[in-house]
Amino acid sequence: MVNKRNTINHEFIILESIRDNPGGVTVSDIANFTKFSRNTVSKYVSILELKKQIFSKKVGAYKLFFALKKSYIPFKTAISYYKALLSKIKKYYPNIEEMAKKIGKEAMKDIKFSFGPNVYKQLKTLKDHPISRIHLESFKNFYPVYDIFQPNIEISVLKINQEEKSATYRFKNSIFLENSDDFIYHIYIMCGITEGILNMVLKTEVICNIEQIYISNEKENSFFDISIKMV
Repeated sequence: MVNKRNTINHEFIILESIRDNPGGVTVSDIANFTKFSRNTVSKYVSILELKKQIFSKKVGAYKLFFALKKSYIPFKTAISYYKALLSKIKKYYPNIEEMAKKIGKEAMKDIKFSFGPNVYKQLKTLKDHPISRIHLESFKNFYPVYDIFQPNIEISVLKINQEEKSATYRFKNSIFLENSDDFIYHIYIMCGITEGILNMVLKTEVICNIEQIYISNEKENSFFDISIKMV
């Protein structure tokens, strides 16, 4: 069975590596940037060409790939811009975590999310069958769709309380937990966005809270925990 999430992530990462290099890149270049195998890159490059998101041309002895749409902000530029804003907001306005959450919840109303019908279908199962382990998998698949800065975030279920209709998740591999707490307002913003989206889609009150943030010198050991409770 094909893992659709992995397919989306591979396409996204490869497309971004091509967009970040407007002068053109080879399959070998993309493999070096992404750490994917040449076979994997070749496969998804072909898919992206069929979708008309990239094109190729022969330049000397090399076949180079280019993004078709030029009106974009390279991911590295966008993330550095966003991180700079987060760090300065935290510097001049420390200890406003709850305000950051409120901002995320309000901002959610103005963000144009591109959710497909399957996403809404998965979310609605939470309303009909709250806090069963099977249906909570829907949230794990749903979160990366709207946290656009972290398509490769790793999510696991830590705890489920069926009586209280609540669950706690652990998030790892976050680009906002790298050796400091400069960027943690992003986590609170996303907590607010999550709460707003679930309230809207499920037509019921959902409370989303940050339970724990742990920052290590090693990125792979850093994590944050978020709880969701249906009232």
